[in-house]
Amino acid sequence: MSMPDSVDYLLMTDVDNLHPALMDEIAEVRSKKGTRTLNVVDYTTIRSAWVAMKEESSGTEHEGDFTEDKFAEYCKIETEKQLAACSRYGFDGIVVSYLGGYDSSVAAPFVLAADTWRRDNPDKLLFFRGYPAFITSIENQTILSECDYVIILTEGASSSVAISRMVRDQLEEGVPSDRIVLEASVPSIADGGSDAQVGASLQVAAQWVMDPKTSQTVQCDKLGLCASNAQEDYFNTPTYKRIREALGILNPEPEEESENNPENKNDDEK
Repeated sequence: MSMPDSVDYLLMTDVDNLHPALMDEIAEVRSKKGTRTLNVVDYTTIRSAWVAMKEESSGTEHEGDFTEDKFAEYCKIETEKQLAACSRYGFDGIVVSYLGGYDSSVAAPFVLAADTWRRDNPDKLLFFRGYPAFITSIENQTILSECDYVIILTEGASSSVAISRMVRDQLEEGVPSDRIVLEASVPSIADGGSDAQVGASLQVAAQWVMDPKTSQTVQCDKLGLCASNAQEDYFNTPTYKRIREALGILNPEPEEESENNPENKNDDEK
C-alpha cells in the first residue's frame, strides 16, 4: 500500500506461503488504488532447485535420477504449483518469467503449462517477462501472442542506444512488437547503492520509453516501464525515490501556456 498510487501493477515473486497481511493488501490495493497484483511464475527458480538437487545427489545411488527427461516432469509439476498461487491468493494474473538461453527445449513443459493456465483463465492478466526470442522455437506455444505485455530486461544495456539494440534483437518473428515494456532494476543498498546499478537505471529506461525516436529505430510500441528489485527503493528518501523520478518522466506535467504569448490571446485582446 505504500507504493505510489500511479503504479499500475505489482509483480510479486516467491509467493509460496504468502503472509496473510499481504494477501489482504492484494484486495486492498485493488479497491483503493486500482493497482492490480500478479504473481511471477519463474523458470529460473525451478531450474536452480533441480540443479541443486542434482549436485547433492552426486556420488550417491540417486545420481542417475536427475536426467533431462525426468526434469521435464519435475518442471511441469513445479510450474503448476506456482500457477496455482494465482487463485490461491487472489492475484489478478501471472507473469511468465523465462530468462533461459536459446536451447529452450528443456523449458517447453514450463511454457506449455502456462499456456494451459491461460486457456483455463482467459479473464486473468498474462505478462511475459524475460527474453521472448528464446521461446519462439517451442512448438505450439501461444504465450507470446496471448500476453498483454512483453517485458524485456535491460540488465545488459546501460545506454539508450544499447537498449534499442537489445530490444530490436528480441523482436524476432513471432514476438509481438505492439506491447513492449522495459524492465530496469533498482540498485541494491547492501551492494553499495547507486554504484551497484546493473544495466540501465530507471531514469534512463523511462527516457527511452518516452523518446519518440526509439519507436522508429526499433519499430515497436512502447507501453511502459517495470521496476525490478523495487523493495530496495523503499529505503530511499523520499520513499521510492527512484520509482517516483521514473514516474515523473513517464507522466510529465503539462507545460503551462505563457500569458505573454500573443498566440494564446483571443481576437479581442490582439
